[in-house]
Amino acid sequence: MIGAPFQQEILNRLSELGPVFIVGGAVRDAQLGVPSKDVDAVTALSLPEIAIKLSDWGYTPHLIGANQQTVSLFRGTERLDISVFSGELETDALRRDFTMNAMYQDVRTGEIKDPLNGLHDLHARRMKACGCATDRFQEDPLRILRLIRLAVGYGFEIESETWQAALDHVPQIRKVSLERVTEELGRILILKEIDRALGLLDDLGYFQTYIPELTRLKGLEQNLDHPKDAWDHTLLVVKNTPSRVLLRLAALFHDLGKWETPEGKRHFLQHERESARLVKEILPRFRWSVVLPGGRLGERELHFLVGHHMIGTLTFRRELKDGGEDSKVCHKARRYAWEIGWSGQNFNTQRVENLLDLWRADFLGEKQDSEDNLDRFDWIQSEIRHACAFLTERVAQLDWASFSVFVCEKGLSGERFGQFKEQVRRKVMTDTKYQLTDLQFLEQEYGLFQTHRK
Repeated sequence: MIGAPFQQEILNRLSELGPVFIVGGAVRDAQLGVPSKDVDAVTALSLPEIAIKLSDWGYTPHLIGANQQTVSLFRGTERLDISVFSGELETDALRRDFTMNAMYQDVRTGEIKDPLNGLHDLHARRMKACGCATDRFQEDPLRILRLIRLAVGYGFEIESETWQAALDHVPQIRKVSLERVTEELGRILILKEIDRALGLLDDLGYFQTYIPELTRLKGLEQNLDHPKDAWDHTLLVVKNTPSRVLLRLAALFHDLGKWETPEGKRHFLQHERESARLVKEILPRFRWSVVLPGGRLGERELHFLVGHHMIGTLTFRRELKDGGEDSKVCHKARRYAWEIGWSGQNFNTQRVENLLDLWRADFLGEKQDSEDNLDRFDWIQSEIRHACAFLTERVAQLDWASFSVFVCEKGLSGERFGQFKEQVRRKVMTDTKYQLTDLQFLEQEYGLFQTHRK
């Protein structure tokens, strides 16, 4: 039987009271030999009756959903959702999204019931709407995004009538709550074949309708280091990023500003600033905080990554071209890592790592003349990672006692105290020849501090 032991136990006990059928993704995945943590079931019992029985048996049921309510139970990462149907499987199947999700397994007998020939479509690796595709997408336009996610995730083709209905109803997605749309897009963004998913969304006209800033990149020629247009380059960068929503989004948006930036021999100088500005305009159209780590902080991190994605290339331009001395690259790497990772309160290694991942994906999306280019690039990134390890250890070891005595003697306080401390901190963190116990160094820095603020 499908499901974990606790799911099976509940369904077996309910089946003693009346017919119970497992339906949806769990049945589909079982046919494909894929385990499923979430199980959906239907029964002719009423929701209050189900809830009472489950409570009597020692479980904690939750009534979830506004329109189509379910009784849901959770144990660890496993979930069981039970909904009510009339007892007619075909009637229930016709309200579901796709035929491969409209197969039922009888809990008592284990028999598969397949009123809409979903098994045939599953074996044919075909996505097909249940009944009239137009009706299904009118009932819930979010199914259009789910169609893309499932088709790409399972490597299926989309049946022509289903595709056409999806194409016709893309404007209706705006009727769906921003939270639901964003959650579905978040699932799409982490797909392995993300380039196919983005291509299908583009073919549907989704970007033209909801993120037109992306479609402007089509046909936008770049410099000789970028043989692809800005759109194809963007798709390649997204594909090259690790499968995390934050990085995939940053890659998707990183070159938005090129369309509005004066070309200057197609170098699009400071396009990253314009890209970051556009990200701020796009964010309110969705609810990325529901899928990004840190919520609203995740949105800020997205803005930061897009706005700083060129800093590595600009900092190490000479070294990327010709190499460089180990000591100079080491010092540059420390300054780069510090400027990116220091938040004013702690050193954020993950932020540096995120930017390195985005930078590498962008670099791989460019034209590469030789393996030496990639070797130099990987060497520079390894130096930056070594710098992160060094800075993490050093920031914890700093003893500010001597500095505090020095500052008190100079009469610094409040904002000026903080500004001077950051000036000194930057020096001692990026260059080991400077020490907080060196009074000559502190006097020198104090002189510079006073000069710069006159």
